[in-house]
Amino acid sequence: MALVILAGKGHRGMVMSMYTQILEAALSERRQPAVAPTAAEALVALIHCHARLGSSGSLERGLDWSSTALANQVAYDIALIDLARSVGIACDSGTFDQPERRRDELKRDLVSRGIRRDDLDQQPDYALEPS
Repeated sequence: MALVILAGKGHRGMVMSMYTQILEAALSERRQPAVAPTAAEALVALIHCHARLGSSGSLERGLDWSSTALANQVAYDIALIDLARSVGIACDSGTFDQPERRRDELKRDLVSRGIRRDDLDQQPDYALEPS
């Protein structure tokens, strides 16, 4: 679902998906680290978020199922944006109007920068977590 953002005096502004708005809000509201994460740190965060994506589908479908699934998607995309930025790929929430397509594009870009595709889709190895 796309929303039209109205510019001043009722003129039509840019079209932005509801998901893009939610992702933008989450990015702007999160606590910013003093130092940007390294590629390795960003990859670990992405792996953990990827694991939560899979768990959303297996949750009992209670009242909060959709909220949890959306929160997990947003967290994953923030981690993906952080990883992309850590290797020099320009990326922001405005490009996520079609999240699945954008994830695939970023993964291809990350692979071209030396990140292994298998690393992008792996499950966390809790024994290897940084302390």
